[in-house]
Amino acid sequence: MQTIKSRFPAIIINRVLITILSTLVLLSSNFSFLIHSASAYSLLGDREIKMSTSEGGATGATYAVDFDVATANDIGGIVIAFCAGASSPIIGDTDCVHPTGFDLSSAGVANLSNGTGGTVNLAGFTWAFTDHANAAGTNTLELTKSAPEATGITIGDAVQFEITGIVNPSTIGTFYARIMTYATEAEAQNYTLADPDNIATHPIVEAGGIALSTAEQIVVEAKVQERLEFCVYTSAADYTGCSTVSVSNPVVLGDVNGVLSSTQPSISKDTKYNITTNAGQGATVRIKGTTLTSGLLTIDPVGDVTPGDGVANTSSVGSEQFGFCTYTDAGSLDAGLTPSAPYNDASCNTTVDGQGPGNDASVNFAFNDSEMTSTYGDSMATKSSGDWSTGIMVLLGNVSNITEPGIYVTTFDVIATGRY
Repeated sequence: MQTIKSRFPAIIINRVLITILSTLVLLSSNFSFLIHSASAYSLLGDREIKMSTSEGGATGATYAVDFDVATANDIGGIVIAFCAGASSPIIGDTDCVHPTGFDLSSAGVANLSNGTGGTVNLAGFTWAFTDHANAAGTNTLELTKSAPEATGITIGDAVQFEITGIVNPSTIGTFYARIMTYATEAEAQNYTLADPDNIATHPIVEAGGIALSTAEQIVVEAKVQERLEFCVYTSAADYTGCSTVSVSNPVVLGDVNGVLSSTQPSISKDTKYNITTNAGQGATVRIKGTTLTSGLLTIDPVGDVTPGDGVANTSSVGSEQFGFCTYTDAGSLDAGLTPSAPYNDASCNTTVDGQGPGNDASVNFAFNDSEMTSTYGDSMATKSSGDWSTGIMVLLGNVSNITEPGIYVTTFDVIATGRY
C-alpha cells in the first residue's frame, strides 16, 4: 500500500506536467501564428485627400494628397489604391472593387513636396498607374524612386503631391483610398492587393485609409437682364440717376423775357441727360429734330450757309444761328460718355448760361440738319458700359437784324440705344 501511495502522486504530477507542456506548445504555436499574421506597419499621421471637384463623373479632377509620417524611416515608394464605396479602406482587405467610372489612365502627378517647411523631399520620384482591382480599370498609383530614396525624414514630416487628370467615380457617394509607404522602390512595385504587406518581399512601413465622396452639384441661377437707363431733364443742377429728374418746358433762349438779340449771343445750359448701361458694345445717344421754326419761318441752323451742313462754327453775332455743343460733367459722372462730332468741341464747358457778350466763348456749335431730320437722328454722344454718366447740351441762338418776328419753337427727340 505504501508503494501505491508513493506512486499515485507522481502519476498525477506527470499528467499535469504533460498537460501544461502540451498547452504551452499549443500557445507557442498560436502565438507564432499571431505574430506572423499581425501587421507590423505604423499608422500614418494626419492624412487628407482634397478633391478639386466632387461631381460624379467629372473629368480633369485633381486630388491633393497630404499625410504626415509616423516614423523616421526612409521612403522609396508610395502606393495609393482607390476602392469603391461597397469595399473597404482597411489595408489588407482584398475587398477593393474598382469605383464605377473612376479612371487614372490619363492621370499624372504634380507639385511634389520638396523637403522644405517640414515636408518629405520627393524630388526624383516617378509614377505609374496600374490596375489592382479585378481588371476593372486603372485604380492604383505607384510613386517610386530608386536609391537613394527619400531620406532624413523625421516624425511628423508631411508628404504632399497632387494627382491630376482624374475621372471621378460616376456614382454618387463614398469611396476610399488606401495609402501605403515602402522603404524601397522594388517593394512598392511588388505591391499586390491580395498581400500588400508581404514581410519577405514588400513589407509596408506605414499605412492608412481615407474616405472620400462624390456628391450632387448645386446649381445656382440668377438673371442679369440687358440694362439701359436714360433720361433727359432740364435743371441748373446735375443729378445722378433718373429718379429725381424733371423737365420744365420750354427751354428758353434769350433775355429774361425769352427774346433773342441781334447784338449778343444767347446760351442755355439747362438741358441735360443721364445714362447708364451694361451693353457690351455701349450705347449711342442720338438727337432728332428741326431748327427753330415759327410757321413757315425758320432760324438758320449753324453751318447751313457756309461752310456747309454738319460743319461746326463759332458764334456769329448778328447772323441767324441755332445749334448746340455737348460735354460731359466733370468728375465721376463723366465716365465713359464721349461727345460725337460735330458737337464735341472741347471748350463747350467754358460757355456761360444766359444772354450777353462773351457767353459763346468762341466755342464751335453745330446743327447737322440732314442727319437731325433723318429717320433716326444724329449721334450726339456714345456711352461705354458702366456707371452713370451725365451730359450737358449747350444751346446757342443768334438772330440778324432782319430775322422775322415770331415765336420760334422746336422739339428735340433724344434717343438712347444699346448695342449688346
